[in-house]
Amino acid sequence: MQFNSIRFKASVFYSTILAVILVVFGTIIYISTSYILYRDLNHDLKIKAEEISTILHVYEEVRQFESHPSGYTLGIFRKGESGSINEKAIIDDLWRKEFNLLNLKNDYINVVNINGVFLLTSNNFTEDIASLFREQFPFSLEKTVYKSVVAGKIKLQVINLPVSYYSSRLAIQVATPLEPVTKELGSILFFIIISALSLLILTSFAGGILTRAILQPVMDVSNLADKITHKDLTLRVQEQQTDEEMRHLVSSFNAMIGRLEKSFSHINEFSSYVAHELKTPLAIIKGEMELALRQERNSEEYKNVLEGCLEETDRIIRIIRDLHLLAKLDYKPDIFKFEKFNIVQFLNEIYEHSKVLSSSKNIEVKLNVPKKDIFINGDTIHLRRLFLNLINNAVKFTPQKGEIDISIAIKDSNVCIDITDTGEGISEENLPKIFDKFYRIHKEELASESGTGLGLNIALTIARVHNGDIKVKSRLRQGTTFTVVLPLA
Repeated sequence: MQFNSIRFKASVFYSTILAVILVVFGTIIYISTSYILYRDLNHDLKIKAEEISTILHVYEEVRQFESHPSGYTLGIFRKGESGSINEKAIIDDLWRKEFNLLNLKNDYINVVNINGVFLLTSNNFTEDIASLFREQFPFSLEKTVYKSVVAGKIKLQVINLPVSYYSSRLAIQVATPLEPVTKELGSILFFIIISALSLLILTSFAGGILTRAILQPVMDVSNLADKITHKDLTLRVQEQQTDEEMRHLVSSFNAMIGRLEKSFSHINEFSSYVAHELKTPLAIIKGEMELALRQERNSEEYKNVLEGCLEETDRIIRIIRDLHLLAKLDYKPDIFKFEKFNIVQFLNEIYEHSKVLSSSKNIEVKLNVPKKDIFINGDTIHLRRLFLNLINNAVKFTPQKGEIDISIAIKDSNVCIDITDTGEGISEENLPKIFDKFYRIHKEELASESGTGLGLNIALTIARVHNGDIKVKSRLRQGTTFTVVLPLA
């Protein structure tokens, strides 16, 4: 797996997210468990301190005593075996029962008076422990205090419980080792870490497999793209994915390849047409010149040769000019300057130009438009080219003394301009092809002039840029009608 791959980045991303979640979750568990353990430990310490206080009360009531200078009777207390604190059997029995019941064997017990004197301590309360209490856990006669005391390897949780006996105020301090709690927290922390690492490794591995499966269609597209060349654009990615996004990706890729295939086919066909169209006039020019150079000729013959060459050169220029216009129409739609204008007035201007174009063949041009204004949005310069192309075609293919009718009608939200001629018409076989680039009707079908074969394609492109269309109806030797459909403003 490469470090700069989407698969690696995705794995790192969701692994990082999962790691953060596990750390937060583990921290919450650890803190919550620690809180519960310390809460329970403090609760146990309070119970122990209160029970010790009760025993001291009982002793106060059943024993005769002598007053201690501190105000509390302790003269007969002593440190006994097994935690015993009294010589008399009744008190010793009571203390032993509570000692075992409260599990005080490992605890440290200390009773402090108002002057800070340790009045009573358990057997295990050594001088080191006493020093630790004096340094880190000062007694308090005002409130109950809990504190963790640490010194080297000694870790204790201590409670300070203030009590009052008649006129005396004392503090009972009970300390218990923290080792059970720290061991429990250590085990929980170890479990959390091991579980989190195991889960992270497992999910990272599973996530890698899942990511690979998710990105497999992308790899399929990439592998197929490596195989596709301009010589073979028929390959497609199989659309077997169930994920909507991947289906859309594969579908879009296949559609793109389809468009490229169509474009390459169009380019090859277009190149062949251009080569053919340019080859003919160039061959004529070359032949005329070779013929003129074979022998001496008079000025009239040279003039004829030059006129032929000029005619073919004009034809080449027209082809190049039309090709340049088509390229701009296809790839630079911003060359159109749209404005709102009156199509009725515009057609009157086209009508005047049509009469000039048709005068050489004595063709009558008629105009049938309404008197009210009709407005559309469009580029008048390119629309003028569109209509004059259609008029010029009508003049070319209409015999002497024929007719051309220009009419306008509104259908739904469109304006429809019909240009009808009484020419030779177009056969059904050729009708679907007339808008193709360089397409010209065979001379044996129509004895008419030939152009570059780009005029109708240019006209259709202009109409479609205006969100319109051009429709045609024709029958051989019965005339032709071109209908230009443009949206109203």
